[in-house]
Amino acid sequence: MAMIDGEFIAFAEANNYRPDLERAGVNNGLCGFRIAIPEQFLEGGTHKVELWLEGGQRRLGPAFTFQSPSPAPSSPTAAKVEAPEPKAGPADSPAKPGNDTVTAKAATQAKPAPEAKPATDVEPAAKTPPATETKPAKVAKTAINMPAQPAKAPTKESKAPAATKEAKPFVPGKGKAALIPKIDAKSAAFNTIQRSVSESSIFNGTIGALNKFCNLYAENPYYERLRLAARGTTRLDCFVQISNTLSRVDQAREGQLPKVGPLVSIIMPAHNREDLIDDAIRSVLAQSYKRFELIICDDSSQDNTVAAIKSFKDPRIILTKHAEQKGAAAARNSSLKLARGDIIAYLDSDNVWHPRYLEIMLEELANWPGNMAAYAGYYDIDIGEDTIRIKKAEIRGFHLEDQLAVPFVDLNSFVHRRQLYDVLGGFDERLARRQDYDMIARYCWLREPRVVPHVLNLYQRIANAQQITKLQKEDTKSPQIIADKIQGYYKDGLPAQLPSWVKKVSVVSWDMSRNHFAKAYCVAEALSKHVEVEMISYRFFDEEIFQPLADKKPPFECKYFEGGTFPDFFGNFAKGMEAITGDVIYAVKPRLTSFGLGLMANYHTGKPIMLECNDLETVVNNAKSTDAHAEKQLTDLFAAADKAKIPYELIWSEILDPLVAEIPTVFTHNINLNLHYDRRCLYMRNIKDDSLYRPQDMDRDAIRKELGFKADDRIILFGGLVRKHKGIFELVDLLNALGDPRYKLLVVGSRDTPDLMKLSKEHRDNITVLPPQPPERMAAINLASDLIVLWLDPNVPAGQYQSPYKMSDALAMGPTIIASPTSDLADLGTRGLMLNVPFGNQKKLVATIRRVFDQPEETAARQQRARKFFEREFSYPAVFPAFALGVSRLEKNKVYPVSERFAEFFAEYRRRTLAGK
Repeated sequence: MAMIDGEFIAFAEANNYRPDLERAGVNNGLCGFRIAIPEQFLEGGTHKVELWLEGGQRRLGPAFTFQSPSPAPSSPTAAKVEAPEPKAGPADSPAKPGNDTVTAKAATQAKPAPEAKPATDVEPAAKTPPATETKPAKVAKTAINMPAQPAKAPTKESKAPAATKEAKPFVPGKGKAALIPKIDAKSAAFNTIQRSVSESSIFNGTIGALNKFCNLYAENPYYERLRLAARGTTRLDCFVQISNTLSRVDQAREGQLPKVGPLVSIIMPAHNREDLIDDAIRSVLAQSYKRFELIICDDSSQDNTVAAIKSFKDPRIILTKHAEQKGAAAARNSSLKLARGDIIAYLDSDNVWHPRYLEIMLEELANWPGNMAAYAGYYDIDIGEDTIRIKKAEIRGFHLEDQLAVPFVDLNSFVHRRQLYDVLGGFDERLARRQDYDMIARYCWLREPRVVPHVLNLYQRIANAQQITKLQKEDTKSPQIIADKIQGYYKDGLPAQLPSWVKKVSVVSWDMSRNHFAKAYCVAEALSKHVEVEMISYRFFDEEIFQPLADKKPPFECKYFEGGTFPDFFGNFAKGMEAITGDVIYAVKPRLTSFGLGLMANYHTGKPIMLECNDLETVVNNAKSTDAHAEKQLTDLFAAADKAKIPYELIWSEILDPLVAEIPTVFTHNINLNLHYDRRCLYMRNIKDDSLYRPQDMDRDAIRKELGFKADDRIILFGGLVRKHKGIFELVDLLNALGDPRYKLLVVGSRDTPDLMKLSKEHRDNITVLPPQPPERMAAINLASDLIVLWLDPNVPAGQYQSPYKMSDALAMGPTIIASPTSDLADLGTRGLMLNVPFGNQKKLVATIRRVFDQPEETAARQQRARKFFEREFSYPAVFPAFALGVSRLEKNKVYPVSERFAEFFAEYRRRTLAGK
């Protein structure tokens, strides 16, 4: 092990050949080694080298010095290093005055008061003059050099010099030595275990890189604290994670400035944190992203916490105080009430951020404007009385039920858009602990947050600090409150707030005769439990109304109009627009008689519009592998005037699709549609009435008997619109491949299609075909079934932009879903909600189906997991909070520029059509 000027440099195995040692008869000469000298020790001056054996247990000869070939600095503090490095004295021992100048200047880069010290300092000098300039990074590097005069060992007399009796300004962090132990380089725990060459290489490279950034950025406590924790850590995976972050973030972005973006409000509660809060504040002030406000609420501290905060003279720091202690939840809420930022971040007063934390988190949210939250990983650091180590480096993919079972998202690594706070509220002040667990559950309930694949936060468990985790360990009330709340969320949905001006919603469906009407109807029915709703739609086909809904009695007003073709249809189109009386328009699909109607209404009335896109309309008709999305300009429609006379003709979808980008709120249920619309969509799943989809209210055996199936039959269900690209004919072949008469195929078509008629004619002996069924009956049929196979052909674009309606039924009622890994189905398979089998791999499909029945415990666990997912995102209670988040992006009485352009175009189209042009 090599050290230069007291800093660990590297481990190396002594197995290089040395001819001089071979001649001397030493180990055949195989005991030489090479260690590269880092750049910071090649910038001039004399440097001391120490070599140690056995992981720092035994010194290899006396220390020696070398002279850097560059001219030495003129500063006396860098002139000589032959003397041994003085160790930091106890907390009450003053340092030598000449030993603080460099580190004090480095601290001014973050603009604290002159007395504020970096995390590596224990006690300031008795009389340190204020720093008056900011030094560049090279000066910070010299902080490791030795003073010209060796420091004397501290004595009893030196603990209380006369100067300490004089009144001094408060210096934050002065008691930190009692909380954060020091581990010197030669005491690194990693090397106490025998390591391979590759493992030692990882350790060497990691510590070497940390040394570099500690020297470059002495004003930021992050690197020094992480280096201390690394020295006390034996886990190789932690060093791999540190190395990955250093190479992919620190080294990759070195010298780069982030793009200026939205204001970030950083929320920090504090109570009796005089010795720790300076680290937290300095890690905020050292952020590469500078557009933030740090709002600190002091929760009636009894020590010098307020003085520590006030010692930082930065206008971005806002201090608010509680006259009496109210708890961390109330302190965070007090800060949130003052927040002005579009993005909210959280940092506790005893934790520390990576200097590029905000930069990276804001980049993620900017890249995914439809996502409301994001989180990164964290180092779980255990700090004892004389030990410090990294327990784990935590980062994993998100699924809420996993987070609820064993939390892995740390609030200090979590950021979100302020709409979540505005709509879903802040922290529950009844909770003495785990307020963050409750808040993260609510904010991630409707949609998973983005995962940032870097570890960017130091979560510190400090034995000698009074932390909530320890102080409230015996609290059983808070966990019970949270458990009751979580149960309520599953049953009734999240409590959400709408702005006072939203009293009524107009849901618009382009047609009411076919299966696409079901989604608009379900949204209207779910919203009607919370606000007044009206439904506007047109009848373009022979069916009076979509058959499964024919007997429904809607709990809202319905305004239906006859469809037709232009020019005759202009009259009914205008009637539909005039019928819209809601405060907000919710249009389903970018079609003329939904989205186009909404744009016209916005132009004439200023009513804001939101749009749900649940298919890529340009490729959904007569789906085939040769389909390709196409967009056209508004004026291109004039050249297709004959086709445009049909309001649902393809040309209307081609001119309307590009306009979606110009409205503020867009919903979808599919990752590929989200990507198509520039990642800016909120999610509204294919929802079901949870009061009808309740397995506990039905008798599965009786339903199977009624359908004509035996107790040991294994039913494979296909429900919905029967079309070839959905793999229906492959399922018929599957029955033959399974070679087991117990497997039965049950098909429930939502309406007659050519493919359904072909299936019924050619395979009537192998399958059971049922006509369209109402929702409650579909729930029962799903409960009776064992498997749903969603074998979508990935070569057909239409399937890549869909979320099968029958998936919602299956998630609710329990049959195992086996799906090709297309679109969201791939992610849902990764999250343990279904099984994935590539389209066309019949051998693997057969094996997977048998696995379902051979492993009943695994199948039951997946079934329970899927049911929870259904309740969170696919049930009626999920609709209102998702809608409320959409409304949070809207403004009252605002006409969109896109509406003005469309209205002008439509007026010209009407003029030309009526004129016969």
